Amino acid sequence: MADTGKPLFDYLKSGFVVSCLTLEDCIRDAGGDLSRGADILNISRPDLISRLHGEFADAGATLIATNTSGANLFCLGRIGLAEKMREINLAGAKLALASAGKTAFVAGAVGPLKLDIDEDWDIFSIREAYAGQIGALLEGGVHAIQFVSLTNPAELAFAVKEARRLAGPGIPILAQMIFSENGLCETGETVEISASRLVEAGADVIGVNGGKSITATVKAAERFAAAATGKPLAAHPNAGYPEATEGGRLIYMASPSYMGDTAVRLAKAGVRIVGGFSGTNPEMVRAMVLALTTVRTTPVATAAAPVKTPASVTPAPFKGGAFLDSLNMPHPVIAEIDPPPNLAIAGIVEDARFLVAAGAQAISMAENPLASLKMSNLALASIIRRELGTHAICHLTCRDHNLLGIQSILMGMHALDIRAVLALTGDPLSASAGQGKSVFDLNSFLLTRLLATMNRGVTHSGAPLKGETDFSIGVAFNSGARNLETELQRLQRKVDEGARFVMTQPVFDPDHARRVLELTRIPGLRVFLGFFPLVSARSALYLHNEVPGIRIPEQILKQLSSLPNKEDQEKAGLDSCAQLLENLSGDMDGVYLISPHNRPRLLAPLIKQMAAGR
Repeated sequence: MADTGKPLFDYLKSGFVVSCLTLEDCIRDAGGDLSRGADILNISRPDLISRLHGEFADAGATLIATNTSGANLFCLGRIGLAEKMREINLAGAKLALASAGKTAFVAGAVGPLKLDIDEDWDIFSIREAYAGQIGALLEGGVHAIQFVSLTNPAELAFAVKEARRLAGPGIPILAQMIFSENGLCETGETVEISASRLVEAGADVIGVNGGKSITATVKAAERFAAAATGKPLAAHPNAGYPEATEGGRLIYMASPSYMGDTAVRLAKAGVRIVGGFSGTNPEMVRAMVLALTTVRTTPVATAAAPVKTPASVTPAPFKGGAFLDSLNMPHPVIAEIDPPPNLAIAGIVEDARFLVAAGAQAISMAENPLASLKMSNLALASIIRRELGTHAICHLTCRDHNLLGIQSILMGMHALDIRAVLALTGDPLSASAGQGKSVFDLNSFLLTRLLATMNRGVTHSGAPLKGETDFSIGVAFNSGARNLETELQRLQRKVDEGARFVMTQPVFDPDHARRVLELTRIPGLRVFLGFFPLVSARSALYLHNEVPGIRIPEQILKQLSSLPNKEDQEKAGLDSCAQLLENLSGDMDGVYLISPHNRPRLLAPLIKQMAAGR
């Protein structure tokens, strides 16, 4: 029986701590409503949460985690309950403490913020989210703060430091992460590097939770033990590998006896806080408690312990990639041609040949732009690469592919000698378009990170590729955004993830263009400033009013609208674009030309103009 009158560390000196970190599967089995997450049930169904905590305590758990892993400002804000954050966390602490009584410690569970690409956040709002939740849990009287299910060691280290600032030295900070089968976290860092960062941040206990398999969790725990000698360790595997039911629910297949055997394996590996995560029930906890009575405890240090780190923990520098490495001229030109909405490709290939002959260094191909059906840009880019020898830039949208599919596509791109990718989130599909559903497993930031990871020779899960991709990683910049400073912050994040070139939305005004160039001058980043010849008044009005990210100056709209016929409008639009290119030629280091009205050959004079100025 745990003596909660003395600190958790004192108890660890003489015994194991057994716990379960999540109630979600038990809530579902009990008929609880998880449609808005588990955390809200602290105030809407306190009877259910109290009963489930009590069942784990009765099973012998010596550490009860509060039902609050998603009770932060961001996660609650997505369901309209941000103002309930303090109330939910205080209720979570109160329910766990009442159920634990004098038999178990209570740790305030803090999970990831799950930041979304479209949310308005910065370092201050992140700090506010963690500080608000941690402060409420401490106010509720928890014995420790327990971070669970984070996948980014930098985010976890930041959160640990915030917890230490608020909790002071007397409250233990437990920091656990999720690792892949190969012992890598989401950002590609190893267990050893992560252990070093967490100890440096001030975590008192480090470890692992969740993951795909029990074996992976045990291996990660063993590596933690070797890296942080003497540091108290925690490990909470899922209850086996999950299987999906017809309704889509995941069922975890491990038996209580197998979880008991796993507890022994973890204890012998040096883990002192042992338990389960998804799929774990009170019977499994009871089996782990019983199994651990057969294992003799050894003294564990509670002071800061040295961490064994690799000789170098500095990640390899990001690659420029084969496309950027091939450029040796001051103003290289990327020409964009949309794939056709049908099977007719012969004309597209000849258009590309025409533009390359005019001097284009690369052909850019969008993927289902504006969420409209087009031929596979990978197939067409491969043909252009093979027949013309020029580089093809494939746009890749997160909207259309899940994580597995994206990795498969990228390996295929490498095999087909495509060496440049533009990482995009993608425009969402309309519910009435009849084109299926958007996926969005990733966003442009995470896709950029994945590309950089594959350039280092591993998949998202850390599996070796038996080679390295050599992609030049490109991203977009919305030069028509109302707040360019916010857009710049997004671009800087992409550069930090590994982006090495940027293609901007088209510009139409020299002063605005120079502002965009000034903002995007980031070390290590090549900027291809976007241009779109406005060859008709109707298309200019359409772009200005209906296409996101494009704003056309009023004087240009008036000029085109005043011209009597299409030929005059086309000539004026091409002349205007040529003058803008000439005006900006001394400021640019790359040009991105977008085909008007699917008439790519109209770009040839502009390409020749840039070639003549080299």
